[in-house]
Amino acid sequence: MNWKKLIVCCALTTLCSVPSWAGSFGVYGSFWDADEADKSFGAGARVGFDFVKFLELEFHATYFPDFETETVFGTVDIRAIPVDGGLKVNIIPEGPFNPYVGAGFTQYFLNSDEGNIDNETGWYGEAGFDAGGDHGRFFAEAMWRKLDAHVSLGVFDEDAKFDGITFNVGGTWRWGK
Repeated sequence: MNWKKLIVCCALTTLCSVPSWAGSFGVYGSFWDADEADKSFGAGARVGFDFVKFLELEFHATYFPDFETETVFGTVDIRAIPVDGGLKVNIIPEGPFNPYVGAGFTQYFLNSDEGNIDNETGWYGEAGFDAGGDHGRFFAEAMWRKLDAHVSLGVFDEDAKFDGITFNVGGTWRWGK
């Protein structure tokens, strides 16, 4: 047997075993109330993969299309896409009501029509719950986001703090639990 056939067989075996892995996928609506910016609504998706029943590696991506901040030079419109990655501890993973806590790091992709804003890295902490059946579940969570950004408007620079609370509400599909 040559190496190419062996690699293809291993890849097919791995792909066929994907449904047996435990994890979750969800979509949600989001609200972000930051310190030095206007409140913003957005939407996002999340996916999680279980290490063990109570510990999950989770990723979020949220799009906030209208995130404004005030500077000494006026209002700056910002589009923000925080992409989160961290660990979540499920307190009662197989129960009809599962509270959880988690924390991790965030890469913020920031874009502005006026001036320049740097993409930044921050962190987050979360607490929430999910409730429902074995597969389809409703969830609600609160996240604290930490973000310090640098805004450049021509030759003028300003630092902004976008620390604040985010609320996410949506639905999750779990498999392999």
